[in-house]
Amino acid sequence: MIRVEDEAFVLETHALGEADLIVTLFSEQHGKVRAVARAARRSRRRFGGKLQPLTRLRASWTGHAGRDLQRLEGAELLRSFAEMQADPLRQAACAVLAELTQAFAHEGQADADLFRLVAAVLEALEGGGGPAPLLRYFEYWTLRVHGLLPDFENCAECGGPLPGSRPTRVVSRRGPMCEACPGRPGERELRLGERERNWLAAVRRCPPAGVPAMEPRSGPVLELLLRGALESFAERSFRTYRHFRAALSLPPEGDPR
Repeated sequence: MIRVEDEAFVLETHALGEADLIVTLFSEQHGKVRAVARAARRSRRRFGGKLQPLTRLRASWTGHAGRDLQRLEGAELLRSFAEMQADPLRQAACAVLAELTQAFAHEGQADADLFRLVAAVLEALEGGGGPAPLLRYFEYWTLRVHGLLPDFENCAECGGPLPGSRPTRVVSRRGPMCEACPGRPGERELRLGERERNWLAAVRRCPPAGVPAMEPRSGPVLELLLRGALESFAERSFRTYRHFRAALSLPPEGDPR
C-alpha cells in the first residue's frame, strides 16, 4: 500500500454505484491517475465542489503500484475555475482542454511541460483571453512539447520539399502536403498562407496571456492543421470539439457554409 500527495487537475468524473465517483486526475509528479472517491455523490463533507472539471487540487490517494484504480483520500482546493466556466464558450474550451490532456498524459509518468501548459492556458482564459486563439495555442504547444508538430518544410506524404513562396496545401489528418500527392475521398483541404504562418511564429514566442488574435479566415486553417495532427496521432476524433464549434456558432463540420 502506498500513499501519495500531489498537485493535480481534475479531468473527468464518472459515477460508480450509488454513491461513489471515479475521478481522473492529471497530477504534476505522477501523470494521469484514476481514483475512487468514496461517497462523493452522497456526502459533500469530504470533497464538496472540489471535483469539478479542471479544478486544481492538492490531492492525496492510496493504493497499490500497478493497480488501475487508487482510492482518493483527500482534496485540498488550490484554485477553482468554476466561475469562469459559467460562460458556455469558456466551458466548451475547458472541455476540449480536459479531453486533450487526458489523451496525451500518461499514467504514472510526470509531464511537467504539459502540466505547466494546462495551468497557464487556464489562467489566460480566466483572465479574459480569447477561447479560440487559446485553444489553438494549447494545440500548438501540446504538439510541440511531445515532438508531434507538423513539418512545414516537407510533404507529409512523400517527404518532398514544400514551396515556401505560396500557400501550402493542408489536408485533414495528414498535414502539409505537396500538390503532386493525391487526395482521398472525404478529405478536407485548406491553404496555409502567410497570415497563418505569422500567427504560428508569434505563438512560438509568446506566453498564453499574450496570444495574438486570429483573423476569422485563419481559424479553420489552423484548426485543420493543429487539431488534425492531434487526432491523427491519437487515431480518433475528439468529441468535445463539436460542442466548442456550437458555442462559437460555427456550422457543423462538413457543412459547406
